[in-house]
Amino acid sequence: MDEDRRASGGLLLKNLKLASHSILESMNGRSPCPNCKASRKFYCYTCYVPVEELKDKVPQVKLPLKIDIIKHPKEIDGKSTAVHAGLISPNDVTIYTFPCIPDFESSEKVVLVFPSKDAVKLDDIFKVPKDDKKEGKEDDKKEGVKEQIDSSFTRVVFIDSTWNQSNQIFRDERLKGLPCIILNSRETCFWRTQKDKPNTYLATIEAIYYFLVDYHNLTHDDIPYDGRYDNLLYFYAFMYKVVEKSNEEKKHEGMENIRKRKRQDWEEKIRNKKLDNLDDVEKEKCKQNNDDSNKKAGSS
Repeated sequence: MDEDRRASGGLLLKNLKLASHSILESMNGRSPCPNCKASRKFYCYTCYVPVEELKDKVPQVKLPLKIDIIKHPKEIDGKSTAVHAGLISPNDVTIYTFPCIPDFESSEKVVLVFPSKDAVKLDDIFKVPKDDKKEGKEDDKKEGVKEQIDSSFTRVVFIDSTWNQSNQIFRDERLKGLPCIILNSRETCFWRTQKDKPNTYLATIEAIYYFLVDYHNLTHDDIPYDGRYDNLLYFYAFMYKVVEKSNEEKKHEGMENIRKRKRQDWEEKIRNKKLDNLDDVEKEKCKQNNDDSNKKAGSS
């Protein structure tokens, strides 16, 4: 985790309105999943349920929209942050593992969060009045402007994978035709960076959180965002703290080793300097004493 990301990540997560992490901090060891009985720490990442000790103690968040997460099969379950959404908003979030994809009813208004070439920013959807969209539709097409998305959507789809894997899911026939939304650019706090990718590539739970915050701000002009979705980052923020603490300990341990090595180097230099200051007779005497000491040690 680089210094800039650590600083920005710590500031963001520190300012969230989160439930207390004290119960997570007090837990030692692992417990069996109440469903599959597999050994887990806080929650089962395959059943999407907390361990028995955390039952009814994980904060719950009601969402304004239904969310579907399509997870790539090569995405490691234990490292996926999508699970957090399923744990904290179980009534509003459903997780599928590709090639499983939800069946969308023709009457449903569904959008896909994905930065395709035709993707539209959430801000732009709500800035254009519905009447203006209808009246300007033909002119927009003539001028090459992206087609507007109806702001009355009720279901949102997210892809949980690395960037290289995501295109395989995006190109699936069953997702074709879904209008795409692109998020405003933000920096990730995620400690597992994608190789050769910028720090604006968000973890799945970050993407969901930021989408909902922006959605709230655009649909509630009279109600400023009040932290109502912050607990979606409950586990994410806790794990960030754990990773940060581990990094600090490793850094401290590394500094201790550096100081120890420097001390040893300095002592070696002092010894060599003292030897250089001895005349030849004293050097020979010192050498003889060392040889005698070694012989005695060998004979004893």
